[in-house]
This record gives sequence, structure tokens and C-alpha cells, in this order.
Amino acid sequence: MNKLKLMPILIICIGIFLIFGCVNNVEQKSEEQKKLFAYVGANLKNPVSDLAETYEQETGVKVEVTFNNSGALLSQLETMKKGDIYMPGGMTFVEAAKQKGHLEKVVGPIAYHTPVIITPKGNPQKITTIEDLAKEGVKLVIPDINATAIGKTAMKTFKKLGIAEAVEKNILANVETPAKVLAAITMGQGNAGIVEYSNTYKDREKIEVIEIDPKVNEIDEIPIAVLKYSADKEAAAAFIEYVREEGPAVFEKYGFKTKK
Repeated sequence: MNKLKLMPILIICIGIFLIFGCVNNVEQKSEEQKKLFAYVGANLKNPVSDLAETYEQETGVKVEVTFNNSGALLSQLETMKKGDIYMPGGMTFVEAAKQKGHLEKVVGPIAYHTPVIITPKGNPQKITTIEDLAKEGVKLVIPDINATAIGKTAMKTFKKLGIAEAVEKNILANVETPAKVLAAITMGQGNAGIVEYSNTYKDREKIEVIEIDPKVNEIDEIPIAVLKYSADKEAAAAFIEYVREEGPAVFEKYGFKTKK
């Protein structure tokens, strides 16, 4: 077969190759675009990381997450005005974002943020109730009362009981996250702290845990929301639906309470 006869065949083959190459490139590009960006509370890192990883394995959609305390997340969201998912530590910050027009859809609660008291092993100050945190001599370490969900809810309880002023005098340190409260107490920096119930899950041998009377404790909901800035609201809604269905079991695995 001479070269002239081969030319049409070669042209057809090259054309087919180019067509399939373009299709593959389009498919690759489409897959690369299937990413979501989420703002998530620092105390939710373990369960949300698990959920994001599993979701990517099941759907191919990657969920990129930034973790920080709820106040910092809201400030970041207001500055950037972009992203797909918002999941701070509690309803206070969701309501603030909603009032400012950042949210498209909210579902939940997925779990609950439940404040508890922790002390060093042996409970040297003999703390048995939340009212004891107002006693003279208590050195309290607490999550930031303005920037964290747990700090805000704890302060609501103090105010409800009329002990806020006395407790504030006992605050040795306001820290960025409940995890840092736990670290401080285990290292002997303070003799009482407020954390989320899940923070005590793996460290029960190092601390004492005093649960707050449910009649006075302020327990906050943990919802999840789609941001109005999302470039793919359908994909964002699919992810929050996945979290709504699968999230409670994953949160329970990490010690969160999913019932009040």
C-alpha cells in the first residue's frame, strides 16, 4: 500500500485520538472542578475530617476545610466572601452569619456542644457544681467567651445563675479552643476548666470530669450550612445532606452527644 493511500487512514486515526484526548481532558477538568471549601469549627476537626475523607472516597468530590475557632471563622468568611460550607461550633455563630446574609440553607443539628467542667486528677479544689467556679481561689481556664461556642454558652450559664462577675474574677486564661483548655489543665496551669464533652473522651485518666446540671447547662446545637457564595450550590447541598445523614454516628464516635 503506497503512502498516498495511507494518508486518509492516518488522518482518521489522528482525529480519533484527538477527539478522545479532548474528551479525557474535559472529564479530567470536570473532576478537578468538583471541590468544595468549608469553614469548620476547630473543635469539630476529627469528625468533619472523617466525613470529608469518606465523602471524597464515595463521590470523588473533595472537601477542603479550614479549621479555626468560630469567631475567627466568621471574620474570615466576612472578609473573603467565598466558599461553600459553613459549620461553626454553635447556633450563635450560625445566626450571626444568617443575619448578615451569608447563608443559603441550614440543616441540623448534627450533634450538640455540651459544656462540662474539668479539673486536674484528684480535683484539689473539690469542685462538684458549676457554682463552685465562683468560689475564691479557683483558677479557671476557659475557651474565649467571645470567639468560641463553648465560651459563649458557658457565659450564658454563669449569667443565668448570677455568678458571671465572680467567675470572671477567677478566670486565669481565655484560650482559643477547648482543646487548649484541656492541655492547660493537664499541665497544671489552672485548677478548673470548661470544655466540650467530647474533649474529655480520650483523656479521662488525666482529669476529673464534672457534668453540669442539665437544668442549668446551656447546650448548643451544631448545624451545617450552605453559603450563598457557593459556585456549586447543588454539590454543597449534597454534602450537607450527607453530613445530616451520616454525621451523628461519626460525631458519636468522637465523643460528641447527639441527643440533649
